[in-house]
Amino acid sequence: MATYAIGDIQGCLRQFDALLEKLNFSALDELWLAGDLINRGPESLQLLRRVKALSSQCQIVLGNHDLHFLAILFGGHKAGAKDTFADLLQAPDVYEIGHWLRKQKLAHQDNGHIMVHAGIPGFWASAQAFAYAEEVEAVIGQAEGITLAAGEVSYKEFFSKMYGNEPPRWDESLNGMDRLRIITNYFTRMRYVDAACTMNFAEKGGIENAPVGFMPWFEQAPEQKGQERAETILFGHWASLNGVTHSAKHIALDTGCVWGRFLTAYCLETGEVTRQSAH
Repeated sequence: MATYAIGDIQGCLRQFDALLEKLNFSALDELWLAGDLINRGPESLQLLRRVKALSSQCQIVLGNHDLHFLAILFGGHKAGAKDTFADLLQAPDVYEIGHWLRKQKLAHQDNGHIMVHAGIPGFWASAQAFAYAEEVEAVIGQAEGITLAAGEVSYKEFFSKMYGNEPPRWDESLNGMDRLRIITNYFTRMRYVDAACTMNFAEKGGIENAPVGFMPWFEQAPEQKGQERAETILFGHWASLNGVTHSAKHIALDTGCVWGRFLTAYCLETGEVTRQSAH
């Protein structure tokens, strides 16, 4: 049995199937998918149907593109000019797929590894990070038709109000949508942060393009010395890193398949990397 973590597929079904074939993926193996399953690539609908069929062998975390689709489906937003999942939105099983997708996680942990889409702030211990992830997961994964207490956020309200860059940094006293939004942004949109873990959403380039006063989130030191995270973090989202972090404890999985480069799989048991060319 082997466990393979795969970066942002973004609707590249042909490359995904070719990568599984290259891995000799079997019924005994497990996939960890680091979010952004869809969008920008050509086959979002078919990719989600394929992954849903494999879901008994998959651990999935949601990425910003997956949440964007859910915000359109359940939150009343409109698709953008660059979105490539019109066939998904028009599919007869779109709500079945959507309700399945919103039950997925923001963070997954096992075997000394944590998988998220974008990252984890350095000042959150692992237990804190999972507690905060569960706050959001409890909202977006709500059962249909439940009665909410006064002040509680429904999943439809969450998706209608999800977008935005505010608040800019974490504060434990945050509540309501402000709290849910910043937790979601840390897990699914973060790249560069400052010393207070304020996120910079404007810069998407590689480490050599770091804005003044900002650093890659994985270079942020823990709040206190001796509190370094024990687990290895697997993440996607940042294609311009091209898999390079210069840190054995931070494995970047997004190698830009949708931009013509590679789809990458990382074996948790051996550390071996397998790549499938976009071409």
